[in-house]
Amino acid sequence: MSAHTLSPRSSTESLQSSSSTYSIPDKLAPALSSPMAWEGAELDPAQYIVELSRSEVDNIRAAVVGFKLQRLPRSEISQRTFPLAAELTRKLSGVSKELHHGPGVVVLRGLEAARFNDEEAVVAFAGVCSYVARERATDSYANQTLSHVRDATKEVVPAWAKDIGLAGSKITAAMDFHSDRFSGDILAMHVRNDGGSGTGGGQYVASFWKIYNELLRTEPGVLETMAEADWPFELKQKNQAPHLELGPTLFFSRGKPICQLVKAPLLGSPRIQRDTSMPKVSDKQMYSMHVIQNLATRLSTKLDRKQGDIQFINNLSIMHAREAYQGTNGKASTRHLLRMFLRDPGNAWEKPSRFRNNFDDPFTPGRSQQLPIIDMDPWRAISGRESHG
Repeated sequence: MSAHTLSPRSSTESLQSSSSTYSIPDKLAPALSSPMAWEGAELDPAQYIVELSRSEVDNIRAAVVGFKLQRLPRSEISQRTFPLAAELTRKLSGVSKELHHGPGVVVLRGLEAARFNDEEAVVAFAGVCSYVARERATDSYANQTLSHVRDATKEVVPAWAKDIGLAGSKITAAMDFHSDRFSGDILAMHVRNDGGSGTGGGQYVASFWKIYNELLRTEPGVLETMAEADWPFELKQKNQAPHLELGPTLFFSRGKPICQLVKAPLLGSPRIQRDTSMPKVSDKQMYSMHVIQNLATRLSTKLDRKQGDIQFINNLSIMHAREAYQGTNGKASTRHLLRMFLRDPGNAWEKPSRFRNNFDDPFTPGRSQQLPIIDMDPWRAISGRESHG
């Protein structure tokens, strides 16, 4: 442990707050005893995989056909326009409870049997998600609701886009453990193509609540650094200089720790460099990110994945990471996931009052929702203000 990270206060003095307002560094919440505080070996796939029966898959397929017959825009997908049977509705509602009060990770399995085409897959993904968490986030920077996580590194970059760069969701590099900052409560991803055996791209999850408990015991100073509101986030702006936003990477919601740590807007990414006008992160902050990455790696588990899965991850309490991946024979990878961020008003955690607007912004009522079937423009449609893109 480096001496400069040690807190001048004892860990006992740090265990104070159960407030839903922003907690200053000397008021960390107590250790957590919860199904959400797990380490890798404790999260059994049998615990988080929810299998769809053949009749339930047929029900979803019928709902897709029914929605298409209504000739509505995809932004109108909801429980009202995508009706499912009562039993399946209850099953999907239970997924939300597991995400908010259980281990925070659920994989819905079985949709591959429906053999959806690209349009049907987007409709099915949004329709099923509306029963887990009915609110969809839309990124104000890119006006993007559904994004395509895929390899765009082999595509010719247009002259007008040469200085933009590709977001993390469009490249094949590995990603360290992170939570997507102010993007939404729940991360949902639909595995359209897993890229094939032996090509990489494995996904990992780690409980930040377990990491939090470990740090309370060993290095509370790291948590205090995370809770300080001086992390220098670079927010990209369209056609103008980037904006500096200072804020914490650790929040609290009635005693629940919320992690919103992502490195891209703090350090830059392989294809989107940090502007030289931005201040650098401090030594304490660099050390904290190093400690969190090491702990997350040690306490993580590889997500059990099959083609057709819909993965749900609590983006406030569970960190996620990705292995590097590649295509075959010099071609682009076929790995392809659909991604949305969601919120379930019935189970959503109260947000700290000082930063409530940041957490709520993606769910601003009336914002235009775009759910593109095919990702035709990976340069312009970059959501990268505070998440990895």
